[in-house]
Parts: sequence; C-alpha cells; structure tokens
Amino acid sequence: MGHLWLGATPATAQFIFLLPNKPVLPDDYVGEYLHFPDMALLTELNGNHWRKIFTIMAKLVVPMESHWRDYRDKELFKQTAIVFSVDQLKEARGKTFIVGNGFREVLPIEGTFEVLGSKQLAYVATDRIWCPYLDYRQFPNILIAALRECI
Repeated sequence: MGHLWLGATPATAQFIFLLPNKPVLPDDYVGEYLHFPDMALLTELNGNHWRKIFTIMAKLVVPMESHWRDYRDKELFKQTAIVFSVDQLKEARGKTFIVGNGFREVLPIEGTFEVLGSKQLAYVATDRIWCPYLDYRQFPNILIAALRECI
C-alpha cells in the first residue's frame, strides 16, 4: 500500500490522524490518495473495531458534538485525513493526532504541552496531540470531551 493517505488532501486537511495500522481496502481502490473513502464499505471490510476508530475521530473533530454520527458517516473525510507513516506528516498542515505509543520513539513528546486526562493521558502542543489508541478502553469519553475543549 505504500504511503496510503485516506481522506482530505495534505493542503486541505484540518486534522490528521497518524495511525499505526492500515485498514483493509477494497480490491479495486485507486490512487495513492483516497479522498472520499466509503465509510460503510471500510467498516464492512474491517469490522466494528474500525467503526469505533472512526467514531472517536468524529467525536473529536465534529463542529457540533451532538451531530457526530452524521459527521462520521458523511463528512469526516472532507476535513480529516488518516496517515500511517511519520514521513507523511511533512506534507500535513492541520492539527496532527499522533495515535498510540508506537510513534513516540520517532516523534517524542517535546516542548511546551498540556497534559489532559488522569488514567489515560493526552499531551497537547500547538499543532500536535499525542493520544492513546482510538479504542474506548484507552480513549474514554471523558478524554474526548477534554480534548474537544483544547482543539
């Protein structure tokens, strides 16, 4: 899959999520940039785990919190991108979520940042957020709410 980039382009993405694992894609997908992935098909191919990942993303970045379901299903990829390699962040201009601990050796938490959470922590800097993996056991709603206030 090379440098897979899902969603908004580097120039238009307001939010970029750097994830450690790539989803299964349809056999007939085209192009390095899949600007408007089919949310239902991705969920069908990858199961409930990826639906939860997309749900947490939507809850974090949706303009009106109460509309996260529609946003996840119809709007998420218009202003949000998902990347899977640190090298891809060179192109990114939006606020970047560095998801999970796997990237911390390459992208350590540095500089001035705010710590959010108690059990599960997120570290918020000006343009980067180091956060737990997008799973409700590691990323509870209370942390989502705290991060929404910072974004």
